[in-house]
Amino acid sequence: MPKSLPLRFRNIALTLLGLGLGYLTLSVSTALLYMAFRSIENPQILPAQFMAMSAVFGVVFSVVSSYIAAFFARRSPVLHASLFALMMTLLYLIPSFLFGFRAPLFFAVLNVAIVVGGSMVGGWLRYWQMNRQRSGLTLAES
Repeated sequence: MPKSLPLRFRNIALTLLGLGLGYLTLSVSTALLYMAFRSIENPQILPAQFMAMSAVFGVVFSVVSSYIAAFFARRSPVLHASLFALMMTLLYLIPSFLFGFRAPLFFAVLNVAIVVGGSMVGGWLRYWQMNRQRSGLTLAES
């Protein structure tokens, strides 16, 4: 970010950049997972197994995406991870309520729990990394 911008606008721009990149990371990785599953000609994976695999990958994608959002924001990683979790929850629930749920309510609750839980882990990982960098400790010394 250019240093010529006032601090307030630069912070807002970094927050929006972090949230946008986190969203892109989560949505692209989820879409690629779905495309990989759909490309199998004779799938041997049952839908229940795919749902379990998607839940595991969803946690991983959510952790990475919220870490990216907190990393690019450069400050308050847990706050930015919380904003990311709120944004993703709203982006999932608003269309579901407006256009109806295609899956049982249990899956909606599970998706929101996965995104919120994974997002908070990603934010805390970034917070932990920032504290280690400030104190000058490496991973081997801690």
